[in-house]
Order: sequence, then structure tokens, then C-alpha cells
Amino acid sequence: MIRYSFIIFLLFYSSVLSQTTDTLFNVSDNLAEDTISVSTNNDSLLVKDSTKVTHEVFKPDSLIPIQGIPLTDASLIINKRTFLFYNYRYAGDFLRSFPLNFIADLGFMGQPNETYVYGIGAGGISFMEDGVLWNNRFINALDLNHIQSEDIDSIEIVPSPRGFLYGPYNNPVTVNFIMKDFLSPEPYSRIKYYEGPDGEAMFDGKFNAQIAKKWNLSFQLTNRSTDSSFANNEFSIWQVNTKLKHYLSNSINLSAIYSFVDADVGLNGGVDIDSIAKITNDINSILYDRQIAPVVYPNRSESVINHNFGLRFQAEPFAESNTDVIFYYKIARDEIKDNNDSLSLSLKNDNKTFGVNLKHYQRINILSFQLFGLFERSNGDYENFLSPSLNTSISDWEFTQISGGLDLSLHLLNDKLVPSVFYKYVNQSRYFKQIGDDNITALTDKTEGLSGIGADLKFIVNNGMSFYAGASIFQHAEFLSNENNEDTKTFEFGGKYFGSNLFADLKYFNRSGTADIPQYNSQQSSIVSGNLSGIGLRLNVNYWKILIETNTSYYFNAEDDKLIDVPELQFVGGVFLNGFFFDDNLFLKAGVQFYYTGTNNVYSNVWKEIITVEPSNKIDITVAGEIKGVAIVYFGWENLFSSQYFITPYYPMLERNIRFGLSWELFN
Repeated sequence: MIRYSFIIFLLFYSSVLSQTTDTLFNVSDNLAEDTISVSTNNDSLLVKDSTKVTHEVFKPDSLIPIQGIPLTDASLIINKRTFLFYNYRYAGDFLRSFPLNFIADLGFMGQPNETYVYGIGAGGISFMEDGVLWNNRFINALDLNHIQSEDIDSIEIVPSPRGFLYGPYNNPVTVNFIMKDFLSPEPYSRIKYYEGPDGEAMFDGKFNAQIAKKWNLSFQLTNRSTDSSFANNEFSIWQVNTKLKHYLSNSINLSAIYSFVDADVGLNGGVDIDSIAKITNDINSILYDRQIAPVVYPNRSESVINHNFGLRFQAEPFAESNTDVIFYYKIARDEIKDNNDSLSLSLKNDNKTFGVNLKHYQRINILSFQLFGLFERSNGDYENFLSPSLNTSISDWEFTQISGGLDLSLHLLNDKLVPSVFYKYVNQSRYFKQIGDDNITALTDKTEGLSGIGADLKFIVNNGMSFYAGASIFQHAEFLSNENNEDTKTFEFGGKYFGSNLFADLKYFNRSGTADIPQYNSQQSSIVSGNLSGIGLRLNVNYWKILIETNTSYYFNAEDDKLIDVPELQFVGGVFLNGFFFDDNLFLKAGVQFYYTGTNNVYSNVWKEIITVEPSNKIDITVAGEIKGVAIVYFGWENLFSSQYFITPYYPMLERNIRFGLSWELFN
């Protein structure tokens, strides 16, 4: 029904209204991760570069929004223009342009895919929105389906030595989603719609307007859904966010923020190969047949409801300064149910979080510093009910974190040489009470202090070449164990080159010690421990209007242990026709993309063992064309040769399929 309403909507409004100005961002070179800067001819508007604190001269009556700054200027920024032409399904796909990223894809749209960054997966990555941790506090993880993809302006991937520095936990990796925040001189509206196989569809609508002289209101609604292909893998999600921003002055902005997530997904556990083995020795003859392949959990489903409230204070109190204070309150409910003839399962996780997050940046001559402060208290209950064994476990928990940090930098040689040192201290108080069927209560009440310290160096040789090197050591919580966890040590070195026809970004990292973050949900596997190293290379070549893009990662252990959960080699490469055509009225990116995933040893929570996944590959054809800077048409022909494979056992990936869509800035 949604698709027919959408078509009627387009036909009606396109006949009565026309676009008068091109409001999409100016095209930047697709080889670089530039942040986006937007300006208009209207003196009352400026959307500033989100990565810099700058001051320019404007008319006295101009209204200048204060933009948030990244967590650190050493981060990799993946800008909107980079992923705007991706044939993406959800926010996790945006991270594919980062070489040291791997998605343990479950094949079906909407499934809770586990994302690995720097070789770390669920429970070890701090996923943030504008510097505030978005993870579920009980399992310390996040399903990236719950991030509203169309509201993302850019993505910040913090270098691995700094990963522990941000948020309430000392997670080894930090990824920060920088959300859209702009002031439009005229009412702004944008819609996006796409369709895919098995009833897959998405609709997103955004509206932004200045409702009074110093008040701006934005509202966004997203719905994504798909029907079942294999048994019990249907998915539906509704997402809403709204922001009311008041510009007290050009130096002080206040924002009230609310977002909502309501998601339901079938968790079928993949194909049940044990059942297939009882029928035939040729597993593949049934594994990829969606009509007859049996699934592990034909009745299991997950329901998630999140409410997120925020008050944000942004200020520029001094020259070359930026202050950002956010009060936030989160309500999260996650419930998994499974009812069949022999088993009844119910897992309920309710939690509430209140916090205050403070950041202040100050530049004084050649010295700059950032101060971090955070207070957060979370509490909730977790219920694990299993019948007919009548095994019930009810847990009450409360976590309190108080942390502070400092990042101190020197800017030498006209900002070309920037050495930095950084430090963080966290005081964690954790209370955990578990009551079983036999009325035996297990009580843990512990307070501990954790710290971390590191240093790095950024060196800009010239406008096209730069280098980064950094190292750190930090501690982990010892909440569930009496044994001391070994401190984690990280090191990273990388170089970047950007020229008119060549872009290269090379990174090497090494992590030793323990990367085991406490997990309070027994359904979650522990994080990879031990020594892990990796090399990532993004290499793009541009000649005339031909663009060759490559993205390669290679992981290896310093020990004799085999790699777990990340493939030894991953490669993505594409050849595209990329540039302006028809008197610059059409910007086109169209081509062929090749994916290769090497051998991977995957621990399966379903099968409770390590399963070796054989190498796989596929080829896609993608087309994205931007018309007069206001509308983008998408077309994708995926898995062109209908390769049969899986990334995660045993979730078949999609066979040959077609996806198409449209995003359009309307009535601005």
C-alpha cells in the first residue's frame, strides 16, 4: 500500500510545484573523505564545515548555527557525498568504505548483523550519535538497523589508539555518527523511496523549516520492511526523530531532541543443516531453496522499542572554542520470544539511562586541548524464562559511570605537525542481583577505577600527503571475574595521499592484551582476545571520467591461534563511469563492483562451535544518477551470476535481485 500512496503523492505534487533552487551539496571529489560545507546566497544562512572551529566575518544581523565538531581531528571522516551514491540498505553499509571493517551479514534485510571494526565486534564498539553512546547499556552493543540512516551527515571513525577515550566504557573502538543539523532559509523537504526483492521497501521523509526568527524545527519519519523469503525472517521498523533548535545568539544554541524506534524482526537462526543432513548428503541442494529449507527457529522473534530524549547546549564562548553539553535520557525495551511445541522462551531486557556529556575544545596559539566529562546512571531488569524446564532467572542491575578525560595537542609548523597526549579515568560502580528458581540470590556490588593513556602524532607533509602514528594502553572492568584482565595495548600507523587522479589511504594496527568487555547477557559471545593485527588499504584511481575504487583488508595473528570472526582477506573493487554529463545537468556514477570474502572461522551462537566458512564472491551492477542536483535515481542488479554462498553460518545470501529507488529534494 505504501508504494501506491507514494506514486500518487509524486504525480500530484510534481504537476503543481517545481524546484526553484539546487539545494543538494556541491559535488566534491569522490576520492576524498572531505566534510561537506554548504553556503547559499542568503546572508542569513551558513552551514559550516563540521570538522573545524573557524570564525569568519558576517553581517551583524546574520544567524550562524553552531556546528558540532568531531571527537578528534585525527579521525577518518566519511562524508555524506561518499555514501550518497551507495546502494545501501541500512546505516551499517556506510562503514563498508572503511578498509578495516567487516559485516557478518545474516543475508536477510533487517537482521541484527554484527559489525567488526579494527577486528572488534559487538560489545567492544562504542557506537555514538553526536558524541553520546547509543549502545544498549545491558549488552553494550547496538543493532545498526536502529540508526536512522537518512539523518546521518557524516561518520567519524576514531583511530584505534583513541578508541577507549570516549563514552562511559573503555571500549577499544569508537564510531561516531554525526547527524544532520542545519538551518534552511526556506522550508526544506526530502523524500527517499526504494524497492527490492521479497517485498523489501523503504520510505523516508524529512522536513526542516525556520518556524520563527530564531527557532528551527525538523522532523523525519522512516519505515523499512520486508516479507519472508525463508521462513520467519520478516522485518518491519518505524523510526521518528524531531529536533527543535533555538538560536539565542551566534554564540549560544539550544536544542531539544526526541527519537523513537519500533522494530520487529524474525530471528530464524539460519537454515537447520542438521535436519537437511537427515534427508540428503547434498546439503547445498536444500540450503539455498527458500521454499523447502528448514530453519532453526521457525517461531523466534525480537521486538525493540526505544525512546531517546535529549537537551543540547552548544556555545562558542571564546575565540577558537567550542562547548557542547548534552543531557540525555533513554528508555529501551528488548524482548525475544519463541513458542513452539517443545519450548517456550522469553528474554526481556528493560533499561533506563540518564546521563550528562560535556566536551569543551579550546585553541590558544599553538596549544589546543579538549576536556571530556561524563556522568551516567543506568538501571533495569533482565528476565530469562525457559519452559517446560521452568528455568527462570530475574536480574536487577544498576551501573554508574563517572569519567573525565583530557586531550592536549601542540600545533607546530603552521599546523602541519601535531603531537598529542590523551588520558581518561573512569570510576564504575556496578550492582547486579540475580534471583533463580531456587530463590538463591547471587549478588555482586563492585566499584573500580579504570584509566587509559596514549599519545599520537599527525604530520601533514603537504596538501596531498599526511601520516598518522599513535599508541595507547588502557584497562578493562573486572566485574564478572576475580582474575585481572590484562591491559589492552594498541598501536596504529598510517599514511594518506590525495592527488588529482589518485587517492590512497593505508592503515596498520596491532592490538595485544585482552579486549574482553563484560557481557551480562549469556546469549552474547565474548570478544576476541589476544594479539591481532591488520592492514587496510583504500586505493582509488581516477582517469577522465573513469573511476577505479578498491578496498582491501588483511588480518593476521601474532600468535599461532587462528583468526576468529574476521576473514583473513577481504576485497571490494569497482570500475565506474563517474562524472558530469549533459551540460552538467547529470552527475552519474555507474559501474561494476566485485566482492571477495576470504576464509573465515566463525563462532556460531546457534551451533556453539567454530565453523569454517569458505571464500565467496559476487558481482553487482550499480547505477546512481543525480539530476540537476536535486534528485538521485538508484538502480542495482545484485549478485549478477546468482552465486550461492553465506557469510555467517548458515544464513544464505540473496541470489540475483534488482533494487531501485529515488531520493528527491522537494519544494525548497
